[in-house]
Amino acid sequence: MAVVTSRPLPDLIEPIRLSTRVRLSAGAAFDLFTGDLTGWWPHDRYSFRPGRVEAVVLEPVVTGRFYERYDDGTEHAIGEVLTWDRPRSVSFTWRHDEWVASTEVVVRFVVEDTNLTRVEIEHRAWERLGSTGRESREQYANGWPTVLACFARVAGEGDGP
Repeated sequence: MAVVTSRPLPDLIEPIRLSTRVRLSAGAAFDLFTGDLTGWWPHDRYSFRPGRVEAVVLEPVVTGRFYERYDDGTEHAIGEVLTWDRPRSVSFTWRHDEWVASTEVVVRFVVEDTNLTRVEIEHRAWERLGSTGRESREQYANGWPTVLACFARVAGEGDGP
């Protein structure tokens, strides 16, 4: 007789979820979000090397790199593209240097009208970080609203969340 053992499931940690509306078509919002991160990302505050960023790059292909490039030519890997479904969604991993694993970010572009798109961000898989998952989630929950607001300002804010 075989003995079956099971591991307990890790405690799931609630994803960070937030959204904004922008006055762009879904395709234009997708292109701005993914193709001009340097232009809208608040890398003066939210960077692995604030004040040194020359570019924030999300390569437009599954398994593409997500990274920062600095003024001295060096690069810092943030993650890898998991899905690329223009103009509907993009997802990528996100890993801080101090973390034991990567989390995941999913960005959806939902058409509400011809030139009005709801941009939804879900940052999930915090439980992969083990004992630091909840604390890390709280830190990022304080940062994502600023990041999304910067995107909305450049994209052209719509009405309400």
